[in-house]
Amino acid sequence: MKTYFIRHSSALAISKETMNELWEERRIAIHYPVDNSGDFERFDSESLEPSDYSGSAKSNLQRFKDLARDGGYVFAAYRGKPGGIIGFVAPGSDIELFRGEWRRKGDGAAREAVLKSIELKNPRKLNAGQAISLTAVQPRQGTFCQWHKVGSRIVDLVEGNTSMSLGSLTPDLQEVMCMEYMRTHKAAENGLPQLQYTLMPVGRTMKDIDILGIDKHKQKVSVQVTYGRLDKAGKKFKKLDQYLKSGHKTVYFCDHNKTETINGHLVYPLENVFKEFCNQTQTGRDWLHDATQLFNG
Repeated sequence: MKTYFIRHSSALAISKETMNELWEERRIAIHYPVDNSGDFERFDSESLEPSDYSGSAKSNLQRFKDLARDGGYVFAAYRGKPGGIIGFVAPGSDIELFRGEWRRKGDGAAREAVLKSIELKNPRKLNAGQAISLTAVQPRQGTFCQWHKVGSRIVDLVEGNTSMSLGSLTPDLQEVMCMEYMRTHKAAENGLPQLQYTLMPVGRTMKDIDILGIDKHKQKVSVQVTYGRLDKAGKKFKKLDQYLKSGHKTVYFCDHNKTETINGHLVYPLENVFKEFCNQTQTGRDWLHDATQLFNG
């Protein structure tokens, strides 16, 4: 089943009390009050038919209907609520109209807000600390979308799966895992540059690479980490070229079946990092345990 992210932001234009009700009732909701009928001046639209809307309202409502029909896993963020809620939508679920209030402007009377909502099954609230590795990689734009980056982590959390695999780690944790592995002697034994220290925060703060550091030979090392398969013609892989030309050692962690050097870049299987670090070293096992506690602690 698919995994989705939904953001209940100020764009919903609902009152604080209505937002609290959604939070307490473990509901996800979208608010598209304007349909093609032109009756918005009198009341919010109650139509559940995507064809009655235009633009993002049409596409998001269709996606909402697909989730209700097919089922899926959800991480929901709510305005003013640290952390979020994870849960499951059973196939064949109903989309229900949820009646609340618009956010008031000035002293005007509150107008009824009609939202389209789905109740989450097996819901679990995550505090800010438990949700940090999800909120750190949440989509930056959009109200409601399929969420590919989180792998199986949402599923594991909802279903209570305690066993961890590479796919259970969100992309930011995969990057941290690779960085921590590259600090070890075992990484050096397997042909990787051994990091002495990093020069920039890992991940999103850098445009082209995920890790920038100095190895034990005092050389700069630039690293890209991706859960996807090796694509020698892909943008991510080619971005390392400019760093190689600048004299950096370059490493590309990805889904690949062997370690090899391509166009001067060391390609290293990401699955091997998980096995060699998280499964075969005490430091790696401790790191994996403590990373897991970000969610379960």
